[in-house]
Amino acid sequence: MLKLNQTSYKSIIQQIEKTPCGTVYPLSIAEMNQYGDIYKERDSILLWHYCGFAFLYGACDDCFLETIYNMFLSADSSLSRRFILFSANQKVMTFFQNKQDIVLGKRYNFEYPLEKASSRSEIPSDYQICQFNQKLFDSISGRITPRFSWRDASEFLNHGMGYCVMYKEKAVSWAFSAAVSNDELDIGIETVSDHRHMGLGFAVAEKMIQYCFEQCKCPIWSCDANNTASQKIAEKLGFVKSSEYITIRR
Repeated sequence: MLKLNQTSYKSIIQQIEKTPCGTVYPLSIAEMNQYGDIYKERDSILLWHYCGFAFLYGACDDCFLETIYNMFLSADSSLSRRFILFSANQKVMTFFQNKQDIVLGKRYNFEYPLEKASSRSEIPSDYQICQFNQKLFDSISGRITPRFSWRDASEFLNHGMGYCVMYKEKAVSWAFSAAVSNDELDIGIETVSDHRHMGLGFAVAEKMIQYCFEQCKCPIWSCDANNTASQKIAEKLGFVKSSEYITIRR
């Protein structure tokens, strides 16, 4: 399996666009908005996003899948970042479900069918919303932050966007572009535990939806099937479930 040079990335954009399930992360790599690796073997392609999400395109025969297992998913593999393979292909799921130490899960995609962003949320007066800058990128800690999916502040500030809710000069909730393609933007959010259930995450997510429309991009939401809280926020914002796929990890 050959690791492609970045000069070849844009040559596979058309192949990605033919597959409608979750294209924003693969396209963010191929369009070179975000860092990621692309591997190819004959007509089979693997895209591995900086955040660890990986996607398959092409024939993906058993030989190709076995190579992926040995390189990225077996107990003997040693990786610089996490590897979670996404697929809606039953053949891929069947191949990996019998492999040792493999954990299968499910993930949902949501689309935004409305023609404009709603703007109905308010936050308490002692909270303020501001735009992400390098200081916030570097200082915010959490499970879902821009550093989760962007290699550095420069990449994020040049190609992405995000908003923070500040309380006493501390970021307590944020929403940001977890993945960006020319046509879509996947929204990631997180709120510090002491400031939840106040509508803060909802408010900054609304700001991101508004930003998407300003940039002529479709807002996208995705989450683990077990993350009912994220699903409820998505539906409250106006998102509608559009597809689902399996996740494969060790």
